[in-house]
Amino acid sequence: GSFGEAGGKGGEEKGWGSRAVSMNKLPKPMTLNRQKYRHVDRVEIESHEILDRFLDSWRQTGGMRYGYLYGTYERDSTVPLGITAVVRAIYEPKQDCAADGVNMLDDPDLDKVDKAAELCGMRKVGWIFLDLEVMAEDNSKYVWSRRPDTYFLRSNECVIAARLQNMNLSPCKECDDGVFGSKFVTVVVTGNQQNELDYVAYQVSQQGMDLEKAEGILEWTSKSECCRVAVPSPERYVPAIFYQDVSEFGNKTTHSAEPYFPVDYLVVSVNGPTFPQEENPLFGCAFPIENRITAPQSIAALRQHLNRPENKPFRPTGQLKCLSDFHLIAYLALNHESILPLDDAAKGLKALGSIVAARDAQRASEFMQSDAWLSLVQVVGASSAEGDSGGAAA
Repeated sequence: GSFGEAGGKGGEEKGWGSRAVSMNKLPKPMTLNRQKYRHVDRVEIESHEILDRFLDSWRQTGGMRYGYLYGTYERDSTVPLGITAVVRAIYEPKQDCAADGVNMLDDPDLDKVDKAAELCGMRKVGWIFLDLEVMAEDNSKYVWSRRPDTYFLRSNECVIAARLQNMNLSPCKECDDGVFGSKFVTVVVTGNQQNELDYVAYQVSQQGMDLEKAEGILEWTSKSECCRVAVPSPERYVPAIFYQDVSEFGNKTTHSAEPYFPVDYLVVSVNGPTFPQEENPLFGCAFPIENRITAPQSIAALRQHLNRPENKPFRPTGQLKCLSDFHLIAYLALNHESILPLDDAAKGLKALGSIVAARDAQRASEFMQSDAWLSLVQVVGASSAEGDSGGAAA
């Protein structure tokens, strides 16, 4: 048979298709090497409370949880040409949680949440998930499951991380397609060697991203420590994949990745997460977190948040603190865009985002006296009179 035009992909003319091409157009064999560089050197979380609130759901329900990290990329002064992913908020999308894992659901709200984050000067910088198992003999200790002799990331987690990195590429002027690699990080909350709760950060290598991008060549398996290379078929050409190792005598040995190879060949370690010595977070943590059953977001929760004691006209600093909550801003973007339009730079969420990003207490006080904000207050007050506590679903 003859090879299709873009060997390695699926489809009528992409596998063993009818349009013959020369052999030099086929994907070349690949040898996996442990990546010696990384696109991000460190992960920093602005406040301990951000992670503490993320853990609250697990403490209350015992279910695992995941979320997206929003923040910025900053220069790391401790490393030459270093980059730090600074996390300022965690958004928890729709998900099915269980004691042994999470089912990631489609979340139609993500685009608006991304837009709300952009208005606050942030972008999606990574994702975080829990993998905690309490030790049977001591409820204050956690099982150390992610070890050098097992795995750091499971195969399914590695494939998901590679996909997310491919969805969040880094712009690069020197590349023909305008992008190269990704600064998107993976943070795992798990038990460490001392059986204490710990946080570790990783990325998937460039080769891992390329394999995931190649339409199904990279597959996860029931073996947590191994990924699998897809089996060639008449519909899909799969190039030969190899990986190198060092023998006990110090010699390099090459192995064929048929069908499995160690997932560690695709994992790159990232320093952190760390915390600043003096915390000065951009956002507070008072408004309920989205998509939680235990404390759902609602108009009643919004009313309670706005009636906080520090939210007084003669205390503009308190008003800024009231507004500076990413979960509040996301809630307004998803439920009250008709009152506070996303793109309104004068009275809408665009104005609110710039006020919060600039930490401008005076503008915050003026914003809360605007017609749009007063209209929102009237809606909240009307719902209170009707006894309606409906809002965003948990």
